[in-house]
Amino acid sequence: MSDASGNRTFGVVIPNWNGAAFIERCLGSVLAAVRRSGRAMEIIITDDASGDGSADIIAKSFPSVKLIRWDANVGFGEAVGRGMAAATADWIFLLNNDLALKEDFCERLISVLDAQPDPKRVFAIGARTLDWATGAPNHGGQLARWKDGLIMQEPFESDDAAEAGFFQAGACLINRNKFNELGGFAPIFAPGYWEDYDLAWQARRRGWSVMYDPRANAYHLGKGSMAERLGDYGLSLTLKRNHLLFVWANLSDTGLLAKHFASLPKLVLKKEGLAGWGRALIAALERLPAVLKLRRTRMGVCGKSDRELMEQR
Repeated sequence: MSDASGNRTFGVVIPNWNGAAFIERCLGSVLAAVRRSGRAMEIIITDDASGDGSADIIAKSFPSVKLIRWDANVGFGEAVGRGMAAATADWIFLLNNDLALKEDFCERLISVLDAQPDPKRVFAIGARTLDWATGAPNHGGQLARWKDGLIMQEPFESDDAAEAGFFQAGACLINRNKFNELGGFAPIFAPGYWEDYDLAWQARRRGWSVMYDPRANAYHLGKGSMAERLGDYGLSLTLKRNHLLFVWANLSDTGLLAKHFASLPKLVLKKEGLAGWGRALIAALERLPAVLKLRRTRMGVCGKSDRELMEQR
């Protein structure tokens, strides 16, 4: 909801699982960035049944933060959804627990939103993340492109805020009502990865915009909690499996869909990463009933075509 003066309101949602090694650095930077923005914001941490004492660290060191705990682990997507349900602000800074924000992070993303001719058209604004240890860029702007039978991310950089194809859910500003209208992150991507790209695709099909601001920066440990949960092989497998699920859930162009399935034999033979595409295909097929059910709910949505969504710039 908007505040009494009719201005947009802002909040923060951070899902946490076993973040004891970095949650204090994260929250310290978030509090500094919120203070710099000059906005009053409710900060919500949804703790996904952490077993490392990180929830107790948050409760003791950051009493102003709203901490929501539950006993059973539900995964990233559901943790975010519960945080969004508990929030009331129009716009949410959705952040990973292994980020350290630069002090002007919130201020910059808000300024991009305020500068838009029609802010109501904006769905999300992604930020630029830097490697925690080296400061080298590790995630920036991403366009959607068709390549080798798949919808791929094509990295780009710009001097100012620009339209993008995807956004990084762990470092962004997102419209809460639009997030809820789209149903949040789809459970087929659990425990994580590609659920934010999936949401961006749906939003852009409806004519909402996804943006990227290279000036809003945060240091990112990268897959901190997920690496502990899945291990290197599991990470590799999950990324490939969810890439396939994304294509199956969203691709509506029959010509492109035929090209995708024709490309699968070659993809299976491709050597890439710890887990092969063949194993990822098997894992994706195990979720075929769920992805077909999701696909049926999406194919009737009118809006931009697949080819239009991949023709930016």
